[in-house]
Amino acid sequence: MNPMSKCLFFLCTFFFLISPLWAREFPLCLYGATDPADLKMIKKAGFTCIQTYTKDSDNLALLAKQASKLGLQVVFRPDAIIGTPHETQAQAWPVLAWYLVDEPDVHHWSRERVLQAHQAAKAAFPNHNTALVIGQGKTEIPYYDIPDIMMMDWYPVPHLPLTSFGDNVRYTQEGLAQTAMQDHPLWGVVQIFDWKNYKQFRPDHDRIGRFPTTEEIRFMSYDGILNGATGLFYFTFNHLGKPLPQSAPEYWARVTNVLRELAKFKKIIENGTLTENPVTATLPLKMKTWRYKNHLYSVLLNTSNAPQPLSSALTDKSFKALYGRKKEEMIPPYEVWVLKH
Repeated sequence: MNPMSKCLFFLCTFFFLISPLWAREFPLCLYGATDPADLKMIKKAGFTCIQTYTKDSDNLALLAKQASKLGLQVVFRPDAIIGTPHETQAQAWPVLAWYLVDEPDVHHWSRERVLQAHQAAKAAFPNHNTALVIGQGKTEIPYYDIPDIMMMDWYPVPHLPLTSFGDNVRYTQEGLAQTAMQDHPLWGVVQIFDWKNYKQFRPDHDRIGRFPTTEEIRFMSYDGILNGATGLFYFTFNHLGKPLPQSAPEYWARVTNVLRELAKFKKIIENGTLTENPVTATLPLKMKTWRYKNHLYSVLLNTSNAPQPLSSALTDKSFKALYGRKKEEMIPPYEVWVLKH
């Protein structure tokens, strides 16, 4: 290899290694996919990647192969692959990140144990990222600086304020800001399940739960974005032991309605530039603006449970509501408007 070729090789290798963290990719991922035959439908819904808990390495190889064909990425458990015949070929799988552990703060994993899991994954797959999901934004043990990517899941429907999802994304961002990882990706995990379908910690209490509405899924998604999420995951594709489209097609429709919209808005996040809001929005209204292709795109949220009046600047006709929304003088409770200016 001549000196110029060596230089190009090392430059390409360097950018390959850093690009997963520096790229402005905004993943839209679905938890719980286990059947390669389902991936085409998942891709059509607007998702860009899948996560699975399965530890069957042969099944993971099939999922990775089908995902690669469809242009999807995968999030797998590294301990399901390390030491198996698939470990070498997994280096070339479309891995978005290796999933270290589920909620170490909930399952009482020490910082040292999580660090060991991260180090084992990086030793086996040095060119891939690791991701760690915590069960709330503020944790007693500071895990924030261990993985390449931090994730946070928080499922408020129907027992907690809807805005608590965005709050916990923000708490996670604040935790990252106290470390050298403040610019690393932060992915929020949005609820698409019914709490009644899961074991309760207090069996003596009445069971509480229902599946989130389309509006709730949409609000949590955008609230996460406004609070610092650089990607969104949705838990989960599995519903009562079957894929959600089969067991509850009406619920799947709620999810896909939101995902198709986010798949369109994703290009603005990835290719636009965050800029100053064109008008002032004061609580309980929240606003964030991107400049993209000579236009401003603003996300406006009403974070309260009551309609809120808008300023004359926002009701101006120069602000066009996108995605089939009708702009009025009052924004409804927990409503999201995406405005083009």
